[in-house]
Amino acid sequence: MTKSSLRRELVIPIAVLVIGVSAAIAWVSLKAGTDAVETLTQRVLLDVVNRINVAADKHLDGALIALESVAPNPLSVPEEPPFPTNAHVLEQKLWSASGLFMDVNYYVYFGGKDGQFVGVNRISKDNVELYLRELNSNLRQVYQVTKIDDRSKLLRTDQFDPRNRPWYQSSMNSDKPVWSKIYSNYVTHVPTITLAKAVFKEDHEFIGVIATDVTLIELSRFLRKLEVDQNSVAYIVDEDGYVVATSGVELPEKNERDFPARMLAREMKTPLIGETARQLNFKNLPISQTQHLQTSVGAVEVAVSRLGFKQGLKWTTIVVVPRADFMSGINKGFMQSIAIAIACIIFALTIGLTIVDRVIRDIRKLTAAVKRFGDGEPLTDLKIQRTDEIGILAETFSEMENKLRFDRLTQVANREYLFSQINYLQKQAKLKLLDFDGFTLLFIDLDRFKLVNDSYGHDAGDQVLVIIAARLRAAVRDTDEVARYGGDEFVLLLKEIKSSIDINIMVEKIISVVEKPIALDNVIVSVGASIGWSSFPEDGDDYVRLIKVADSRMYHKKRDRKSNQMHLV
Repeated sequence: MTKSSLRRELVIPIAVLVIGVSAAIAWVSLKAGTDAVETLTQRVLLDVVNRINVAADKHLDGALIALESVAPNPLSVPEEPPFPTNAHVLEQKLWSASGLFMDVNYYVYFGGKDGQFVGVNRISKDNVELYLRELNSNLRQVYQVTKIDDRSKLLRTDQFDPRNRPWYQSSMNSDKPVWSKIYSNYVTHVPTITLAKAVFKEDHEFIGVIATDVTLIELSRFLRKLEVDQNSVAYIVDEDGYVVATSGVELPEKNERDFPARMLAREMKTPLIGETARQLNFKNLPISQTQHLQTSVGAVEVAVSRLGFKQGLKWTTIVVVPRADFMSGINKGFMQSIAIAIACIIFALTIGLTIVDRVIRDIRKLTAAVKRFGDGEPLTDLKIQRTDEIGILAETFSEMENKLRFDRLTQVANREYLFSQINYLQKQAKLKLLDFDGFTLLFIDLDRFKLVNDSYGHDAGDQVLVIIAARLRAAVRDTDEVARYGGDEFVLLLKEIKSSIDINIMVEKIISVVEKPIALDNVIVSVGASIGWSSFPEDGDDYVRLIKVADSRMYHKKRDRKSNQMHLV
């Protein structure tokens, strides 16, 4: 590993900083003003987008409220009486609903599964039309009325069956309100969208569909009133890219076979609309963002935001401003002088703090690691990748921690680390910081180990201990701990195991693992295991008591087994 000086690591960046700041002043003077204005412009554009979304939400919410006033959701109004099918009662409800938001949805109507149709269309305050198709009739009467039950002036009759209409078909099988595609109203030729909602009886038997038409011309009027910039444009599109509303004078419709049809935003002749729409993917845009685009009319700043999710629509609001417009009004001399001073200070502080943080960050890691080590906590990887003195210190600490915590022969935890782990778990349990409420110790004493030592030597005994330790480590979970207590004794620290059934299963597992034959260099040997256990906190609240109980139970097991063997003999 190549060594480097910590002093050199601190001095060189500071020297580079001084030289860099001096050289960067010229560049900052040119860049700072532009960046500041761009940031301000982005915030203004996002604010405009949010204002548009609020206005649009009011339009869309009005339609939902109008339908809810006629056919409330039974979950929100549990005491609401059954939906009326009587034409007189329906006319009263529709008359009230159509007057709630007359600027956007003044036509509310109902089509029944039996062909009945009742609709109230408030064209203006003094001009109200009633649409009525009674049962067993193929004709629909249209009356000009001044109040409920007024039938004095018949305007016309026509062939009409609500069950054949798209809004009826699309919503009759849905439990939620359904929006139609945007279309041009055949009477007023303004962009319109229909919201329809199926109505059911208490037993969920289908009754019919209640619907309202939402005119979108008010959205375009609202967009035209926004004061962003004289050359800016704002527009709203649906998920397919068709224009919902626009602040421009160009109408978003075209003639197809002598019928008005909606226009895609990319087909609009207004440059800022058509150019930006061709570069934006409306189906994959984020919820809200600003970005720069290069168009045939120059660079522009674009703010986009999703709209209508709450109401079940996937619309997008776009505001476009030419960059030349918001850059022209800057007082460059004054703004650049302020920006240079602030940018230099921020730059210097950022670099200085970064350097200091880089130096002390790893020292803090080491300090925290030492504290956790002293408290008996298990240590994770320090992740200090350095080649200077701090890096060497981190390596030395890791090596020291490994020597202090692990048995040199078996490479499992030593007695001291076991005690610190038990103390740590006890403290955490008392503070209720653990995901479990206790743990279990298994005290293992190897049988016939002395015979291996006496017969084949201490090297063979050491090999047996290493193999047994590896087997124990493989037999427990990663969250458990294996420790060599001393000589041929091991202790397992098992978390989340406390029931007698689980303990017995674990004991049997450990015995079967330990008693498997062990192949040494020239001989195969086997050892046994006597195991005792203790659980925290039932058997004690400190490691001395827990070890003592587990050790006592282990000796009882060993004694009972020897007694059984003598009895058999």
